[in-house]
Amino acid sequence: MEAVAVIVVIIVLSVILGVKPIMLAFAAAVVVGLMMAAMILLFFFFFIKLLSSRRAEAEFSRIDTKPNGKFKVAFYTIDGTEYPNVFPEEGILEKSLYKTGRKYRVYLNKKGYVFDRFAVATCTLGTLISIGILTAVAYFAFIIL
Repeated sequence: MEAVAVIVVIIVLSVILGVKPIMLAFAAAVVVGLMMAAMILLFFFFFIKLLSSRRAEAEFSRIDTKPNGKFKVAFYTIDGTEYPNVFPEEGILEKSLYKTGRKYRVYLNKKGYVFDRFAVATCTLGTLISIGILTAVAYFAFIIL
């Protein structure tokens, strides 16, 4: 909420000081572009971690909070050892997405994290969508210049 108030104050001060609205739109496009670039870097980092992981057969065991974490994650058992998922679990459809005792193909990272099918989809779609949005924002920024 404070961020919205800060943005409104900046816009009002800019208009009072005589900044053209087209320049405010350009500044907004630059800020959105920087946020999209940060998202691309984040998703790309996880995508590289995914590509460097090995495929494994795992059994879903439970959903719980990691010992050093704040969010609930899915835990999978691979060869008798339990590993947490890299991303938080999807709380809305928890009962229908995660079936206890069911076997899944997952990707095990060297650091002891698992990429399940939902994490793979998140990495892949997040990277592609972020690149698409960044391209659209860059196109918009060059049009208004």
